[in-house]
Amino acid sequence: MGLSQGWRRILLAGATLAVGLSFSAGCSLVAEDAAEREASTGTGAGGSEKTGAESGNAAGGNPGQNLGEIKGLYVPGFKAEEELARMAGIGRETEINALVIDVKDGGYLTYPSEIPLANEIDATTEQIPDLEDYVQRVHDEDLYAIARLAVFQDDALPAARPELAAQDSSTGGPWYNYSGSAWTNPYQKEVRDYNIAVAKEAAEAGFDEIQFDYVRFPSDGEMANLEYGEETFPSQEATIAAFLEDAQRELEPTGAMVSADVFGLVGVNDDVGIGQVVSEMAPHLDVISPMVYPSHYPVGSYGYENPDREPYDIVKYAMDDFISKGREANPDLIVRPWLQDFEYLSDYSSEDVRAQMEATYDSGLGGWILWNASGDYTLSAIEGGEKIAGAQNAAGTENTGAEADDAQYSQ
Repeated sequence: MGLSQGWRRILLAGATLAVGLSFSAGCSLVAEDAAEREASTGTGAGGSEKTGAESGNAAGGNPGQNLGEIKGLYVPGFKAEEELARMAGIGRETEINALVIDVKDGGYLTYPSEIPLANEIDATTEQIPDLEDYVQRVHDEDLYAIARLAVFQDDALPAARPELAAQDSSTGGPWYNYSGSAWTNPYQKEVRDYNIAVAKEAAEAGFDEIQFDYVRFPSDGEMANLEYGEETFPSQEATIAAFLEDAQRELEPTGAMVSADVFGLVGVNDDVGIGQVVSEMAPHLDVISPMVYPSHYPVGSYGYENPDREPYDIVKYAMDDFISKGREANPDLIVRPWLQDFEYLSDYSSEDVRAQMEATYDSGLGGWILWNASGDYTLSAIEGGEKIAGAQNAAGTENTGAEADDAQYSQ
């Protein structure tokens, strides 16, 4: 999720809106960049009997956890080992009951994989030396473990296998977006199968949920030069839906929940041009996680001149849209938003973070995930976190929301 150098254009309600950001998350962008929350007991996305958000228990972690009330923090892969003890401490003292942990980001796996293609392209690392042991340690702290897998934005696979990349017609080589990131070709079955293999490996290591980020087509860059060769599905949205359908089928035996991060704007408009259409994706998901960062909504969104300064209203309107669209396609769908805990257009205070949480609750939802690319959170916004924040403030270490680096927008 890197902040792009140029402007991305997104069609909203028939008007072309200029938006100067891109998302990774996974996280998520509402003008662009990395889901969960309600339902009664029912059949999960993979066809297995899974317990819904209102009455269900998490697959791992604390057996009493309600899947509709998962409240999580993102942990970057490069910090996964060093930060686990601190995150576990936050979980013991606050309402936090889940961690979102990178297993694939920027094309590189955060652990030593047994997947032949991952080793062939030298895409494995040892940021997490033993994935199964790591997940067990997360569960030992009564925390729900979510594996974040950035799907089609991938620098490793195009570098080693350029024929699997989205192509640039002006160079004949891999296409890059404005931030210099490459993209694999979603139409290619080998690309889709590779990412599903990574998802299965993570699920078999014990993760409770597999979260697909960057499960979309590109959104910024020299789009006129972007080529895919043979388009093996009738549309981009059909391609993304087919990937999720295949993933849910392959993950079903593991019992892991299936989730996906989506741009906030797709709650308003089905024609954003990245293949993310809620009604097409929802039937294949247990959870959808819209990236509803107020700073990423363009001027005029929901009638506001400055959406960044309306954290409650933007999230409330967005949640209402996603609940309506998502539940129409999948009544058991859990809606769990990514919320903003970083500064971009303005300082984001504890009150701003808390306002987003309140909007989520007022929409009838019980859970959320906070995004901060560096993993530095405004703990005073979290119930039970005030004491920790006070101690950190005394030491001069608490996040104030002032980290305005490009990585904040990588979903």
